[in-house]
Amino acid sequence: MNEIPLFPLKTVLLPANTLGLKIFEPRYLDMIANCLRENSLFGVVLIHKGEETGIDTDVYSIGTTSTISDWEHRADGLLGITALGVERFEILSTRTQTDGLTLAEIKILEDNDSAEIPEQYHYMLELLDHISAQAGRIKVDNQPFCQILYQLIYQLPIEAALKQRLLEIPDGVDRAVILHAELIRLGVIQYIKPEAGDD
Repeated sequence: MNEIPLFPLKTVLLPANTLGLKIFEPRYLDMIANCLRENSLFGVVLIHKGEETGIDTDVYSIGTTSTISDWEHRADGLLGITALGVERFEILSTRTQTDGLTLAEIKILEDNDSAEIPEQYHYMLELLDHISAQAGRIKVDNQPFCQILYQLIYQLPIEAALKQRLLEIPDGVDRAVILHAELIRLGVIQYIKPEAGDD
């Protein structure tokens, strides 16, 4: 078991994705300073009930460990950081420091996944490439299926509660099944160019 500080947010961070954050609360400024000094992780968790600036915030039990990939002193005087999602984790227990920072004993959750993309979900890679190109992001080849899913989920306009549900699913194919259904609901799939020979 490991103990890490928690950063509750109204958004979901998934592994292999980045999230820009503005840090202004003293408890989180101290947390970020410690993480930078010790090259340690913190956990991003979705808020179930409460506010980001609250003390007694109710959070989901599964989140994503994060490392700080970049930081800057912003022109507005705030500290800006880029958090990089690393692995899924489950909260086993928590304790709160006097400054209001919550620390959690966690268990790392492994993905039941293979590097190969199932044939029926190859279109998800094409969709990710399309979205990434539209956003000016660099295409990354040879990614495991789970990372392709995480990046696609992260960039799609779907609600945080559904992103959280997808994060909690341990199996990559099961995650893809639910994402596929959501893409149908959003009307995304009908816009994907069919392969040569399809009607």
